[in-house]
Amino acid sequence: MLYKLLLLAAVLLPIVCGVLVLFLKLKSEKVRNIFTFIVSVINLGLVIGALCTGYGESFVLYDTGFALRISFGIDGMSRFFGLIVSVLWPFSLLYAYEYMENEENKNSFFAFFMMTLGAVLGVSFSGDLFTMYIFYELITLFTFPLVMHERSKEAVSAGRKYLVYMLGGAGFALMGIIVILNISGTVTFTAGGFLSGVSSKYSGLIPVMFLIMFLGFGVKAAIMPFGKWLIHAAVAPTPVTALLHAVAVVKAGAFAVIRLIYYSFGADLLRGTYAQYAAMGFCILTILYGSYMAVRMPHIKKRLAYSTISNLSYVVFGACIMTPMGLYGSLSHFLVHALTKIALFFCIGAVMHITGKTLISEIGGYARRMKIIFSCFLVCSICLIGIPPFSGFISKYNLIEAAIEEGSVASYIGAGAIIISAILTAIYLMTVVVRAFFPENGKPSEDIEKAHDPGFKMNCPIVLFSCVIFILGLTWGHIEGFLKF
Repeated sequence: MLYKLLLLAAVLLPIVCGVLVLFLKLKSEKVRNIFTFIVSVINLGLVIGALCTGYGESFVLYDTGFALRISFGIDGMSRFFGLIVSVLWPFSLLYAYEYMENEENKNSFFAFFMMTLGAVLGVSFSGDLFTMYIFYELITLFTFPLVMHERSKEAVSAGRKYLVYMLGGAGFALMGIIVILNISGTVTFTAGGFLSGVSSKYSGLIPVMFLIMFLGFGVKAAIMPFGKWLIHAAVAPTPVTALLHAVAVVKAGAFAVIRLIYYSFGADLLRGTYAQYAAMGFCILTILYGSYMAVRMPHIKKRLAYSTISNLSYVVFGACIMTPMGLYGSLSHFLVHALTKIALFFCIGAVMHITGKTLISEIGGYARRMKIIFSCFLVCSICLIGIPPFSGFISKYNLIEAAIEEGSVASYIGAGAIIISAILTAIYLMTVVVRAFFPENGKPSEDIEKAHDPGFKMNCPIVLFSCVIFILGLTWGHIEGFLKF
């Protein structure tokens, strides 16, 4: 009973908190900030409590009577995703408090920011496809106002595109849920897949439905050609962008694809089919496209957005290998990218917030006055490139090893794509570092006197994540059990 209460409270408390912030319209920023931060910390405690008391258990909250249920549970995947989300959220709030100091509509911003936490945890702890789909859609509804926060023409346009992409993908996913429910009679997550024992008469339909649902859920994971929404969404405030790219939306998409492969259809049912190779093909094209476009993009924030498009497909590609090693490689990069990309966005957000500069050509010599920010950016860049002993090297090595072990032509091409992408990653990140530390012709950019490191609230998460990224690579053996289940 305690486990159920803790789990439900972890999902519902942030949503209730957000509703209160939205409708009470607190005038004191200090009160609102303390309230939301305390709720996020309590929520972390609730998640840890639920994991300690009910790991491996599930329960039905509501039965519709039509083979569709609202159910929750904790297994290896939900433990993995739920902990990442719960740990990163309080630090994201801390960063946002300083970043949003001079912004308008802060109550609505923090209200939807908190609601999104509840929706993401709902996705994490869902016990079946239908429940996950409900919270998956709530993520869209709660993040839509955040994308449009600035209310500018560009922000409104980005919000509309975001909604169209998200609802379109959700429509494909829902269609697939309805069909496979009629095939199997259940959509409850099962290790090995609840479709693994269905009649052979559906063998022609199953690969088709997998591809439809893969592309539907893949919209949030920014699989091309459905990933352009992520570039347009860069107009949102940096705390939102960081969550979109590192924790909430794109990671929920990747998480949903993993659930689809290993807990719904079953890797054994899909392995070797044209559906597997088609999915891997989408991932390979996205890996290369995202990296190539990042090299060409002069806008710093959008460059990181294209980087996310590429790196999320590392995660999905690993899942599509459909072997235990492939899943391990996928989750390895899932964790590394979450920590690294949120820190990178926080670094660039600090530069944009303090100096107003958005182009790489404008930050020449800024590292001289923003030593903490660009030192951390350098550390995170080295990690994402995949240089030993950083954890980025380990996660990419795991993916390449899994691809070679699987042995198909598609896997070998995917391994090659990851290597090419790593080279391109070095180009698009180190050019930023070189420009910041070594300005062109030795002359710093104009207005360099405006540049300085941000305050404690923004610096704390950046420095902490950068340290964790480095330590993670040195202590990787201690967390393998967390990633292998």
